[in-house]
Amino acid sequence: MPGRSFRIARIAGIPVGISPWWLIIVALITWSLGDGYFPSVVNNISPALSYTLGFVSALLLFLSILLHEFGHAIVARHHGIEVEEIDLWLLGGVSKMHDEAHDPDDELRYALAGPGVTAIIAIVFGAISLALPASTSSVVRALVDYQLLVNVLILGFNLLPAFPLDGGRVLRSLLWRHNRDLERSTATAASVGRGFGYAMIAIGVLSLFSGYAGGLWLAVIGVFIVVAAGAQAVSAQVQARFAGVPARELMSTPVVSIPLDVSLERAGSDYFLSYRYTAFPVIDVSGHFTGVLALHRLEQVPPYQRATRTVADVADRDPSLAIGEEEDVAALLSRPAFGRVGRAVVVDASGSPVGLLSITDIERVLRAASLSRGSGANGRGAMSPRGPSKVSSG
Repeated sequence: MPGRSFRIARIAGIPVGISPWWLIIVALITWSLGDGYFPSVVNNISPALSYTLGFVSALLLFLSILLHEFGHAIVARHHGIEVEEIDLWLLGGVSKMHDEAHDPDDELRYALAGPGVTAIIAIVFGAISLALPASTSSVVRALVDYQLLVNVLILGFNLLPAFPLDGGRVLRSLLWRHNRDLERSTATAASVGRGFGYAMIAIGVLSLFSGYAGGLWLAVIGVFIVVAAGAQAVSAQVQARFAGVPARELMSTPVVSIPLDVSLERAGSDYFLSYRYTAFPVIDVSGHFTGVLALHRLEQVPPYQRATRTVADVADRDPSLAIGEEEDVAALLSRPAFGRVGRAVVVDASGSPVGLLSITDIERVLRAASLSRGSGANGRGAMSPRGPSKVSSG
């Protein structure tokens, strides 16, 4: 999966981030095109110009991917799904949304929006290529032809019915429309996706043994599809089991909160050391939720700075980390912020923390549910116990 990214821009109200892995793939594309493609199609091109064109081509490629993701995001936002962020990473891009599609028709629209944008980009570059006069520089023609080729390849690859690629989501939407069962449709689409992934791995490995280095990328993509498809299937099962379960039934209580103005030194000694929790809600002078302070955020601050810096300086101030007591746990699981931080703060009507709900809490309930199923107990009844008193997020 993409992993941690850092934000570089905000476009149409949507933050755009890039993963550190993205820098590696840009460098590899630049080197590959500068060393191989452009020297092979442009006579007597200098190394400096060749690698410059390789870099420009890599940036144009990721601009196309960014537009592809905005296609998904704009359609999702049009149908009431909030988009938290778009990330560019090792194998392309991903749109992080606060929720899943509510019906198969919406899922189909989301899935086709990105490929639709890519198809338009390919058509534009195709039209430019046809319109170029015979006197056009071979450098310009090579640049345009590469963008045409790579966008056609992206379009074809994305439309493979290999979940979680766009084509796999199209397959899931059609299955969902037919059987009206999202969990079953996801499981079927994920199985097809894993089949494609294993096929890519096999072909990639055989290609490597045949001396074709490009087989490595095919194998890497295959591994990603196998892992991502499996993760999506498990996620769908978990969300189905927690559908309708309110946050108050799983949250850990009572909750201990840290005021914003407390020094990091005191936060370490009076809170983390005393209570031995790994995270605390952060409150303002009125006792209202303002963020979350995790132990790893405090550890990132050098010890000699902790006496002069406060909790406000390093706390995660994302408002989406606050949820109501009746918040559906299944909906919470699909929130990118919850996946990123691993916990959410349950607040009352006034905005004051009353509990903490972490991935650890949810995993504990799943383990208990599996034991109950193994002993013949009612599985649903085991899905919503109250967490033990004074257990914080792990």
